[in-house]
Amino acid sequence: MRRSVPGFLILVVLFWSGQAALAAYNHPGEKDSAGFLATYPFVKGTKLDSCATCHTGGDVVDSKGKTVILGSCQYCHSVYGLDGHGNIVQTLNPYGKDYLMNGRNQAALKAIEGLDSDKDGYSNLVEIQAIRYPGNPTDDPTKITAPSRVYTRAQLESLPQHTQFLLLDGSRSLDSYAEYSGVIMEDLLNHAGILSSATKITVYAPDGYSMGHSIQPNSDPSDYYVKGTYPQAAFRYDAQADISLNPTDGWCDYSAPSCQGRKDQDPIVVSGGLRMILAIKRDKSYLTQGVLNSSNVLDGDGPYRVVPPQKSPNPPDQSATAKNQSVVWPYNANWDHNSGYATRTTTIIKVEPLPAGTTDINIYEAGWNYVDEGKLIVYGAISGDNQNSVATFDAEARITVYCAQYSGAKYQLTLDYYTNPADSQGCYWKLEPGSVKSGTCGDGATCIVVDQGANMTLSSVAYNGTNYRVTLTYYANPADPENMYWKLSSISPN
Repeated sequence: MRRSVPGFLILVVLFWSGQAALAAYNHPGEKDSAGFLATYPFVKGTKLDSCATCHTGGDVVDSKGKTVILGSCQYCHSVYGLDGHGNIVQTLNPYGKDYLMNGRNQAALKAIEGLDSDKDGYSNLVEIQAIRYPGNPTDDPTKITAPSRVYTRAQLESLPQHTQFLLLDGSRSLDSYAEYSGVIMEDLLNHAGILSSATKITVYAPDGYSMGHSIQPNSDPSDYYVKGTYPQAAFRYDAQADISLNPTDGWCDYSAPSCQGRKDQDPIVVSGGLRMILAIKRDKSYLTQGVLNSSNVLDGDGPYRVVPPQKSPNPPDQSATAKNQSVVWPYNANWDHNSGYATRTTTIIKVEPLPAGTTDINIYEAGWNYVDEGKLIVYGAISGDNQNSVATFDAEARITVYCAQYSGAKYQLTLDYYTNPADSQGCYWKLEPGSVKSGTCGDGATCIVVDQGANMTLSSVAYNGTNYRVTLTYYANPADPENMYWKLSSISPN
């Protein structure tokens, strides 16, 4: 049950802006981007160096009959097709259509410079010079770049880590069980300073793939949410499905070390529950770095992958493309195929809607340098005025302290909000049993000092865009002397 909590509650961020110029992704044989860069070389590595300059996203009906909104890359792949069987004009935005109608060459680019394709009051040339989309009326030179925060692997690993064993069930790809570990997505967004206005995130890979996720839990079977836990699942095994035993018709990979010793129908128990995470490791090894193969298709899934558990747990089912469906678990279009929503090689997380008057960062739908450097950027509806983070506060009033130093040793710990029957007006927290982890803070964490009386001051704490300094005083709870408690002592804006 969600608790009613005080209005000062904590949302701490580290912030700095990322404006790196990164290589864009283009299809083999595609000629338009080369002509665009030859005409406007200054846009190389910016958000205009991408398919989204001429192409738009749109609505399509998926295999379950549900209308879904796709980004420009997936929309084009769906409507036009990888084999080019569809209508390319349907995927174009107003600028792309003007470019096509005027000859689809460099002369066409020059011919439409004076037009205002998206009718936002600025000519195409003015928008291109300002690194704004000439085919998107919501993006114009008056907009400033949205707040952003770049994370290194060391900084991500300094945040509390969550480990979970689960099934990634694919519609056409191989199903697999494995143990993933990384940062709970809700914790990461809290750390980045997510604003209360945020309703969704869009996750991008550098090959242009993107996937949207709502912040709040919902009943949509294909909308995997950020906040809260997912249903507990059971491990399902059948020798017919095991691809190592049945290489011809098998469809599930059970080779992960974390599968060993598990039996069919064993409950999958995860401390803290199944969550959407930004995975860093698979079965204790770093994810394989993503690369584009010779066919221009992404191989690998690292350095980071968004991993959502199943919303409606089911066994691994046969591939939709397999000829042999006379198996124990044949393909079922209504089952939960979460693998297709687990974005591989994630480099960008966009928090939406963007704040009023802001626009996308300049590495939209790109980011191969971030793959090489092990970086991730979060931008959009986040706070942009914090310098040092010491903790986060989640929807259940739980405080996660990244690094607390006590008597020379460093710890991570979590405090649960506690309603004290002896003091209904005070604000209290209890140390969550089993949450204390020693020596795991990492180089990216800012430590608070816990004094000999167990009192602590959270020096830079943010809630909904405002910074606070919060002091917690140790409270010896006579009703529970075996556990540790703290009471809010003071709070003041920084």
